Amino acid sequence: MLLYLSMLDTQAEKEKFTEIYEQYQHFCWYVANRILSDHHLAEDAVQNAFLALTRHLDKVGEVDTPRTRKFLMTIVKSKAIDLLRKEKGEPALSADELEYDLPDEKTDLLADYITRENYNRLVSCVLELDERYRVVFEYKYLHQLSDQEIADLLGVSAKAVNVRYFRARRKLQEMIQREVASHGR
Repeated sequence: MLLYLSMLDTQAEKEKFTEIYEQYQHFCWYVANRILSDHHLAEDAVQNAFLALTRHLDKVGEVDTPRTRKFLMTIVKSKAIDLLRKEKGEPALSADELEYDLPDEKTDLLADYITRENYNRLVSCVLELDERYRVVFEYKYLHQLSDQEIADLLGVSAKAVNVRYFRARRKLQEMIQREVASHGR
């Protein structure tokens, strides 16, 4: 804990971090252990998550809220998945993610879908996304993090984050197109 606190500047940050740590450390370990099924690796994932939190503490408002809990869960899940990849020797960025796809602004159904307040269906579609795309999308929209901040949390490059974000958008647009087409029949 002293290592984390030494990375923070003000007393208010240290107190906030301590409160978060004390309230959520067991929850974070539980989430990591469910993914990793290894007590020691789960501890490593939690340490990595709290280390990342020291750099993004400003993204946390009130400590005892569902939003804070979700934010921490997202961080610890991504750190646990990183450890799984490392154990399996998988690269953090797959070859197919190196392509760059930009959405066509004329047919950007995702923006239209959001503005039409189809929130529940959109959330359902987001939950159907592959983990690596869903996490980036959540960080970007729910927590309003920049590409670089997300890259730091996930341990990948900002370009990889950007690619994952645009692929998530494209996949969501495809899901929404199918949804709209099925309701139009």
